[in-house]
Amino acid sequence: MNETDTRPETKVSKLYSVSFRLPVLFVLSVTIIVVIFVSILFYRFRTRMIEEYSHIAEGATNLMAVELDGDKVDDYIDKNFEMEEYVEIRQRFYNIRDSYPDILYLYVYRLAPDGGTVIFDLDSVDGTEDAGEPGEHYEFEDTFMQYIDDFCAGKDVGGITGETEDGYMLTYCKPVYDSKGKLQCHACVDFSMDELHEADLRFIYSIIAVTGASTVVIMLFVIIRLRKYVTEPLNKMFRATEKFAFETQEDHENNIRIMKDLDINTKNEIEQVYREFVFVMEQSLQFMTNLSQARTDIKQRDEQIGMISEQAYRDPLTGVGSKAAYAKKAAEINNADSDIEDFAIAMIDMNDLKMINDRFGHKAGDNYIKNCCKLICDAFKHSPVYRIGGDEFVVILTGRDFEERSRCISELRAAFDERYDNEALDPWERCSAAIGIADHSSDDSSLEFVFKRADKAMYKDKKDFKDKHGSYR
Repeated sequence: MNETDTRPETKVSKLYSVSFRLPVLFVLSVTIIVVIFVSILFYRFRTRMIEEYSHIAEGATNLMAVELDGDKVDDYIDKNFEMEEYVEIRQRFYNIRDSYPDILYLYVYRLAPDGGTVIFDLDSVDGTEDAGEPGEHYEFEDTFMQYIDDFCAGKDVGGITGETEDGYMLTYCKPVYDSKGKLQCHACVDFSMDELHEADLRFIYSIIAVTGASTVVIMLFVIIRLRKYVTEPLNKMFRATEKFAFETQEDHENNIRIMKDLDINTKNEIEQVYREFVFVMEQSLQFMTNLSQARTDIKQRDEQIGMISEQAYRDPLTGVGSKAAYAKKAAEINNADSDIEDFAIAMIDMNDLKMINDRFGHKAGDNYIKNCCKLICDAFKHSPVYRIGGDEFVVILTGRDFEERSRCISELRAAFDERYDNEALDPWERCSAAIGIADHSSDDSSLEFVFKRADKAMYKDKKDFKDKHGSYR
C-alpha cells in the first residue's frame, strides 16, 4: 500500500464550506451594514423632523401669545367664559389649531413647581377627559416636570419630547409676560410623534426584508441588485442630506430640489420612502411659508398699531404730548407700583388766544400757540410737556426740573414778560400765559389732586394779570 493510500480522508462539513459560509457571511455583513446605515439615516431623519415640528410649534405658540393680554391672566382664570374677550380668544385659538392640523393639544397654563393652573383648554367645553376647566390644577408627568424650574424662570426650553400616557409627544411652551415684564403663563402645544416613528420603523423593516430576500440569490446577482435598488439609492439620499441647510426658506426649497433631482425610481419600498420623504419636506416647507406669512402679518400689524399710537399720543400742531398721552402718564403715576414719588404739576394757560384768532386768523393763532409752546419747552428741558386743550399746557416736573422748579418757573415767567412787553413784535409773537404750580404731597391719593391745586394757582395768576393789564393787550 502506498503512503498516499494511507492519507486521512477529510470531509468538509457543509456548515464549514466556503460555498455556504461565504454567502452566509455576505448576507450577515450586508444585513449589519444596511441596519447600521438605515439606523443612522433614521436618526438623522427623526432628529430633523423633531426640529421642524419644534419650529412649527414655536410659530403656533407665538400666534397664541399675541392673542393673550398678560395683564388679564387672573381675569381669564377667575371669570373665563363670563368675559367676551375670553370667548373671542378661545375661538381664535381654534382657528390657530385648524391652521396647524398636526397639533394634538393646544392650551394655556400658569405653571408652578407643583403643576399648572388651566387658563385655556380647547377641549374643556367638549368634555374631553384629558382636558381641564379654567382654574383647575393639573399635575404634570415626569417628562415635563424635569423642566418645570426652567419654565417657571421664563427660560426658552424649546421643544421637549418624551413618553407620556398619550404616547410619545413633542411639547413646546411659550412664556407670556405682563406689561411690567412679569411672567404670567405659558402658551403650549403638543404634537404626537408616534405616527412618525411608526413610519420610520416600517421603513427600517422594509429595508431589512429587501436585503434579506436579495442575499439568498447568487452572490453577483445580489451585489448588483442591492447596489442598484437598495444601497445606491440610500447612499444617494444620505449624501443628499449632507448638503442640506435649514437657515432660511430658500435653504429648504433647495433641499427639496436636491432630493427631487435624485429621481429615485426603484419600484420598491426605497422609492416609497423617498417619495414620502420628499412629500414631508414639501409639507414642512408649506408650514414654514405659512408661519413666515403669519410673522409678516403680525409685524405689519404691530407697525400699524405703533404708528397709530404715536399719532394718538402726539399733539399734531406743537409736537408735544397730547391729552391722551397726559392721561396715560397720569394713569402710570397713579398706579400703586409706580416709583415716581417726587414731582410737581405746572399748569400754563395762554392769554388772549381767542383775540389773536379773531383779529389775525387761525394761522396766526397757530403760530401764537407754537411760540408759547417753545418758551414752555425751553424752560422745562427735562420734563414732559402736554397740550391738553386749545390754550392749555401741562408739565409734569420730575428729576432735575423738579429740584430746580422755582428757577424754571421764574425763567418761564420772565420769558413770557419779555415777549409780552416787546411791542416791536407781531401780536402772535407777544406770548403771554398764566402759570400755576403745585407739588405732590403724601396726602395726595392721585395726581388729580396736584393738578387741581396747580389749576387753582394758575387761575389766580390769570386774575392778577387781568388786574394789572386789563383785557390783556
